[in-house]
Amino acid sequence: MRRRLFPAALFFAAMLGRAIAASAQDAPARVEELERKVRELQQRLDALAASGDAELRRQIEEIRRQIDVLTREIEDLKIGEAVAAPSAAAPGAPRGVGPAASKVYARKGVSVGGYGEILYENFDARAQDGSPSPDEDRIDLPRAILYFGYKFDDRWVLNSEIEVEHAVTASDKKGEVAVEFAYLDYAASRRASVRAGLILMPVGLINQQHEPPTFLGARRPDVEQRIIPTTWRQIGLGLYGDTGKLAYQAYFVNGLDSAGFSAEGIGEGSQEGSLARATSWAGTARLDWIGTPGLLVGASVFTGPSDQGRRTPSGESFSAWTTLFDVHADFRWRGVWLRGLYARTTVGDARQIDEANGLAGAESLGRRQSGWYLQAGFDLLSLRAAPSRASLIPFVRYERFDTQASVPEGFERDPANDVRELTIGAVFKPIDPIAIKLDWQRKRNAARTGVNQLNVALGYLF
Repeated sequence: MRRRLFPAALFFAAMLGRAIAASAQDAPARVEELERKVRELQQRLDALAASGDAELRRQIEEIRRQIDVLTREIEDLKIGEAVAAPSAAAPGAPRGVGPAASKVYARKGVSVGGYGEILYENFDARAQDGSPSPDEDRIDLPRAILYFGYKFDDRWVLNSEIEVEHAVTASDKKGEVAVEFAYLDYAASRRASVRAGLILMPVGLINQQHEPPTFLGARRPDVEQRIIPTTWRQIGLGLYGDTGKLAYQAYFVNGLDSAGFSAEGIGEGSQEGSLARATSWAGTARLDWIGTPGLLVGASVFTGPSDQGRRTPSGESFSAWTTLFDVHADFRWRGVWLRGLYARTTVGDARQIDEANGLAGAESLGRRQSGWYLQAGFDLLSLRAAPSRASLIPFVRYERFDTQASVPEGFERDPANDVRELTIGAVFKPIDPIAIKLDWQRKRNAARTGVNQLNVALGYLF
């Protein structure tokens, strides 16, 4: 009877492999079923392994090898679903990282992933007011990223992202190498897991999900670079999880450093985990409703003092309390993709920060900074009768932001920071992890110095 089990087990293994290939579209339920069947087969093999029959043991080891292969296929199916369907790993997903960075959660041991992009920018010869444009056309490799992760067991996970910017790091180049994040997770349960380390702040739609094929446009939305300083990370500790319909993240982190604040915003106040001042601490939290397939609606906040123990030249102390919040929505249905975000930052003691930083006139920090954008795209290839691995998504995005929406009394606003942008373009994906992007941006500001540009980009993730 034991010998008759061998061909039956091989037949089951073969059917299991075919089932995996055929079930990619309803992966979550199907993968769970397949994992249960694999466990049952392993238990039966364990019982047979006690036999003293050498030939039977050899056959059992062969079956084990095939089960291992199938198990890896199941894990790859999980990863493939996340990569091939960004909505499954949409912003607000409880793990708070993009699809490629999520690979480490699927299998024990070492995981390697990454992403990158090449960007060509062609600027108009004239600015908005008709004067010669100060910008020169350029082509760049803005970033090439490697994810390294290690899943120690079913509970402990290490995840990290190493970024190389602008291709080369040298004294005469603008490139740099940086750790984007590096943290440890303890997966206590789906409802509550612990994270500690250098963490991506759970704000906006791009900061945690910034792999090029996961967003439309050759460039990230400027609102999520100028108002929300993507890519923004701090060192801290906190919790994340979901209840099925609600996903949350909450962390206690080191505060910003107001010494980096300027008329451009708060971005340079992020200390990036590099010998960071830790006199001032902050908190950040995010809540998303994910109860309807394809729809995500949520909000996030970051708040805390940013003085880091500094004083004005006259010795006056200040807290520089900084609060950034956003509300956001992302909706995907068939070929439709809609997205919108509003973000606002308020900075207390802006006058004292200006004095401490030596800012005057129109260089003043904005004590209030705000911006929003709306975006709509449609996958034309979704209209085909036969399913396609490719997609072609024309899109339009409108942005409005001002990093000096309000300044302290006695200071001036720079009208160049009051910006309106229209982006029209398309993204073609021959397969979902590869994106070829083309768009045109009409840039206007209150100073009439905006310069339109044409962008072409190639992005990938793995």
